[in-house]
Amino acid sequence: MQGLRILSDLPVHASRRVLEGQLVQADGVGDRAEKYEACRMYKNGIKFHIICLSAILLAMPTVAICQKDTLSGLAATSSISEKSDIDIHALYTGAGGGSNLIYLGTSISNNKPFYSGSVTYGLRNTLFVSASATHLSETIPYLAFYNLALNYSHAFNSWFDISAQIAGYKTAYSLKDSLFADFALMNLTTGFDWKLIYTRISLSQVFPKENGFYLQISNSRYFETPAFFKGKALISFDPDIDILFGNLIRVETVDGTKKIGKTHAFGQVNRKPSLSTETNSVSFGLMDFEFSLPVTFSYGKFSIEAEPAYLLPAYSDPYYPETEGFTFYMNLIFKIF
Repeated sequence: MQGLRILSDLPVHASRRVLEGQLVQADGVGDRAEKYEACRMYKNGIKFHIICLSAILLAMPTVAICQKDTLSGLAATSSISEKSDIDIHALYTGAGGGSNLIYLGTSISNNKPFYSGSVTYGLRNTLFVSASATHLSETIPYLAFYNLALNYSHAFNSWFDISAQIAGYKTAYSLKDSLFADFALMNLTTGFDWKLIYTRISLSQVFPKENGFYLQISNSRYFETPAFFKGKALISFDPDIDILFGNLIRVETVDGTKKIGKTHAFGQVNRKPSLSTETNSVSFGLMDFEFSLPVTFSYGKFSIEAEPAYLLPAYSDPYYPETEGFTFYMNLIFKIF
């Protein structure tokens, strides 16, 4: 998932990613050599150019620092202060928007631009509680849906960490049929730092259960510039490639024609009406790829992130309309204390 990356949300990019949850890179630039703490969780055809761009970025020289985790979902960054200086309590506020809000391969903004605001409380840089509200362009009521999320993360050592999340989404009553029905999400993510790349394996179950089970595999390469403005600022990059698996519907007609598409996500109906001459079956398979390039500028307690992304479905069938193409997100995050 991706969009306003809720500070403790998936991602998912979700991103995100996730709706896409996160920390804020806001406490100054301390000794990078002594820390391995996680910073983000989560995280659309010119596929060849995007792959080439990712390859170039992965090959660039980087600052000596371990890859940073994502706290799954909608993207944020962690404090880059020394581990011993982590605050027991932290409070963040954020605002952002984008061209389309994609969550687990599905647009939950009806392919419309969106704007969001959030507040997040963090305890010891490990436990996070966040709440957000989202407005969709040309949509009434003004606030289309709300989100509440709880996220826990723990780094066991310099190369392995885990995170878990429970999140709920509440839609305005008048939009339940046209947008999506209320749903909840449980997510478990493991992160592996291979030094060259950082790999996340994320398992998500959406409730009600008919909305499906998802597996997401992400590979990213975090790097940042040396500090400037008297050591108070830096720019970071986190190119990411996500692969999403989930339930697919396979449709076969009496004349042998086969079609493929996603199951109904979050109560949405994303296909044409079925015919009496069809045979439907559900199987678990590859759904889509997402390529993204988050760029974050951090200064003191303030961070701003821009993220262009491209979503590429693994199948193409007009019978099952699918979200595809470029999206763009912008996030502003401020650490209150």
